[in-house]
Amino acid sequence: MSELNLNRADLNLLVVFDAVARTRSVTAAAERLSLSQPAVSHALKRLRGLMRDPLFVRGRDGLVLTPRAEARAPEIAAILGAVGRVLATESFDPATTTRTYRLAASDYATMTVIPSVVGRLRTAAPHAGIDVYPADGDLLPRLERGEVDVAFVGVARPGGRFVSHELFREHFVGLVCERHPLAIRAGQGRLTLKDYLAYPHVVVTLRNPRQSPIDAKLAKLGRTRRVAMVTPNFAANIASLRGTDLIMSLPSRLVSLTDRHGLILFELPLAVPDYPYFMSWHRRTDDDPAMVWLRGQVIEAFRSATGATRVTARR
Repeated sequence: MSELNLNRADLNLLVVFDAVARTRSVTAAAERLSLSQPAVSHALKRLRGLMRDPLFVRGRDGLVLTPRAEARAPEIAAILGAVGRVLATESFDPATTTRTYRLAASDYATMTVIPSVVGRLRTAAPHAGIDVYPADGDLLPRLERGEVDVAFVGVARPGGRFVSHELFREHFVGLVCERHPLAIRAGQGRLTLKDYLAYPHVVVTLRNPRQSPIDAKLAKLGRTRRVAMVTPNFAANIASLRGTDLIMSLPSRLVSLTDRHGLILFELPLAVPDYPYFMSWHRRTDDDPAMVWLRGQVIEAFRSATGATRVTARR
């Protein structure tokens, strides 16, 4: 067909062609398509004019396809099959999927969120792959481009084109070495804000320039802490505490994952509000069955979690 004819064509005529070709009868095709016989006859007349061929002629046992119709019948059947697959509601079976899920996670999320998610995915979707990417400064553009499927972010949820679901709320606690000058006061729960700010701190590199909740709270009080060391992950910070005068503040869920031998855990001497932790994705994947399932698995992983228990100052 020329481009001009294709632009003029009613492609529903191919459905009529296929039905007549399969049944070799206008009457049977009409019943199959739930149309009247005159409607099928009219469609055939239009299609004959479009293709400039009789297409079907009467034979001894019904209609007979012309050579051109015989040649085009398999192509038309394939076209209608492809259209049906395109328009069909997509199904998703986690037990058989081989899809690779791409998760963007910070150092914190890699330690606390990812293990819970991986456990559920390995059980329900044993053939699926899991790729974990760093939640860097290019996170939102990567979500929009489809380079990652979901991201785990804390404190502030992305807006605009992105959707977020709060998984849990988190709070900060403190750690110092047991030989730190403030170790006894910290262990007894007597650490003051003056004490907390008197010694240098070790912090994790932030994904973006936004202040951490601790620094934001200090700024409201007109105070700042002295940062002596910055690393890209919490494990390095914890290791750096041993034998030093450094102070570390960390999200409470990391405490159970930490080897606290030789370390003192304490409550911060300032009221830092609990902050939310989110799973975020781009709106374009809202109705993707595979993504809906993935997000449901993540939500279920944390639905029954009550959050980390707020610590009391003790050794």
